[in-house]
Amino acid sequence: MRYVLVLHGNGGSRTRFLPALDILAQSYPDIKVIIPELSGFDKRPLPPSGDYWTLFLAEIERALPDTDAEWVLYGHGIGGSLLMELAARGYRFPGGRVLKPLRVILHSAIGASLDRRWFPWLMQPRWIRSLIRQAVAAPLLQPIWEKRLFPHPERIPPALRKQFFADYGHCEAFSVFFDLITDRWYRQILPRITQEPFYLLWGQKERVVAARYLPLWEQDFPRATLDIEPEWDHFPMMDDPGDFVRKFVLLVS
Repeated sequence: MRYVLVLHGNGGSRTRFLPALDILAQSYPDIKVIIPELSGFDKRPLPPSGDYWTLFLAEIERALPDTDAEWVLYGHGIGGSLLMELAARGYRFPGGRVLKPLRVILHSAIGASLDRRWFPWLMQPRWIRSLIRQAVAAPLLQPIWEKRLFPHPERIPPALRKQFFADYGHCEAFSVFFDLITDRWYRQILPRITQEPFYLLWGQKERVVAARYLPLWEQDFPRATLDIEPEWDHFPMMDDPGDFVRKFVLLVS
């Protein structure tokens, strides 16, 4: 049995992985995927905290089954940033558990380009964060966002698309990550993780975290492996779950 910790991106939930999870369950029963239920996502309340990094990592730790099996860690978007924070802590969780992962996959992670992209700057005011979150969740605007986020929205079942956008409206944690994942944070943890042999997985057609910033990641992580999928955008697990599973299984096996 191969255990894989999967951390989703901001605003969403396990919804975006449902098609891939169905394929994995049917065809790859020896791969056990663990997707923790984090506070502030998927209608779960977000408790006040002075240290949200510790809060989220503690919740991830509690979600892990008690097993000595080998682990692969996969993070998409801010999920990758959570894995970088965990790596900076020596893969030691707040409760004391330590993982020694076989591989750490950062898929379109947020980090190296924070000082180059305009979106983190735009999202500094909290009222902008709230406005964007509600705009993404608004049913009337869904067709616009679909064209922006998915190369082939027609391939995604309508109910799944609807739930994907609705998740943003229920995500109380959305704003928090713009305070956590900053260029200052990245520069503070970088000296502790720069020699990590991360596996950097990106889509050549990526629009959310553009592939043009990949030289920055290569510069900051000289031991990392860079893998670019030529036809992927930001959500291949929804656009083409079959192809996503093909790659996922190859990387975690």
